[in-house]
Amino acid sequence: MEINVQDPLKKALAKAKAHYEAKEFDKAAVAYEQAANLMSIFAEQAQGREAEERRKKKAIEYREIARRLRSGEQDATPAAEAATEKPSGGGERSSATAQQSELHSIVSNLMHHSSIAWNDIGGLEETKDEIKFALGMTLAQKPPGVKISAWTKILFYGPPGTGKTLLAAATSNAVRSRNDVPSVFYNVKVSNILSKYFGESSKIISELYGVARDTSPAVVFLDEFESVAGKRDSSDSGAERRILSTLLSELDGMDQKGRNDVYVLTIAATNRPWDLDPAVLSRFEKKILIPLPDERARDAILRIHLERKGFQVQVPFEELARMTAGYSGREIERFVKEVVSSMVEGMNRDMGAIVDRGLDQVRGYKIKVRPLTQEDFVEAAKLIHPQTPPEEMEKYVRWKESAEEA
Repeated sequence: MEINVQDPLKKALAKAKAHYEAKEFDKAAVAYEQAANLMSIFAEQAQGREAEERRKKKAIEYREIARRLRSGEQDATPAAEAATEKPSGGGERSSATAQQSELHSIVSNLMHHSSIAWNDIGGLEETKDEIKFALGMTLAQKPPGVKISAWTKILFYGPPGTGKTLLAAATSNAVRSRNDVPSVFYNVKVSNILSKYFGESSKIISELYGVARDTSPAVVFLDEFESVAGKRDSSDSGAERRILSTLLSELDGMDQKGRNDVYVLTIAATNRPWDLDPAVLSRFEKKILIPLPDERARDAILRIHLERKGFQVQVPFEELARMTAGYSGREIERFVKEVVSSMVEGMNRDMGAIVDRGLDQVRGYKIKVRPLTQEDFVEAAKLIHPQTPPEEMEKYVRWKESAEEA
């Protein structure tokens, strides 16, 4: 369901301006941060790329004003004027400003507000409870005089397609501000950052965590983590070492120390935990195995993809769960798509001819469906096979045992 943010956004900006004019700079910073979060959601609701980029730039602008106000720059330009503010100080400063703007733009494209909830993920109940406990222990009020260290770094590991990204997104949705605004979810595929922006990767990582702190509470999800945090050797380039050094510094939270108003949770995900550098592994307080779904979890995943989407199924879900033994969550999704697309194709043989008649004819056509039968699932099972052999899953279990003993 789309969140209505326009009215709350206007109120947040009006409040920010009022506090700024009253020289209540701390309150103005809080209001600008709220406006930035709301504008980020508004950006995701944009109908075109131009509108989305324009709104994301505004979100960054509000966030920058909040940062400057919080750091004591009481002459921070109000949002209404910041868009037209011109850099001064010659070409060198203009170049630095342009580079900073480019970094902001790259990071803004990693920003999301997740709508994934815990019940959108089939099974993994123990894993969900473990994550919820870590969040609760970190975010709940502590007894007077008692200090409990926050969980700020969690490693998800396990076979491909087991739901690591979904779990991170649901965690982000669970971490809401006191105004019930979802936290910002930074979905970072590390290999993409390394390949597309290799020379700037360390700067992007620093910018990412800087912006994440400004948008606290926030979740930074580092997918394919082994591509940057693998075991080091003499063949590593200077750039790779700088990237890892920057990442380790951010994970240690040097810039965060002394700030109790900031919560940035890093969730890293890998399919190959045994390839990670020990120095990196030691930074993670929590290491959670995301296994292949068991029979109960497969039943739940199948219901999400079939029952919740309105399909009638003439086969007991218990039988379908047994049929998909060894499948990952992603493979079950592919299996269901194969079943549904084959059924729809069989029921709508004239679809090609209708497409030939033009867009209006296609939009006026109502797709015919029928209940899904045993034969539909048996045929799909011939095409979709589990990709993780039992011995591979056993390797994850052995690594978990060794990591717990270390």
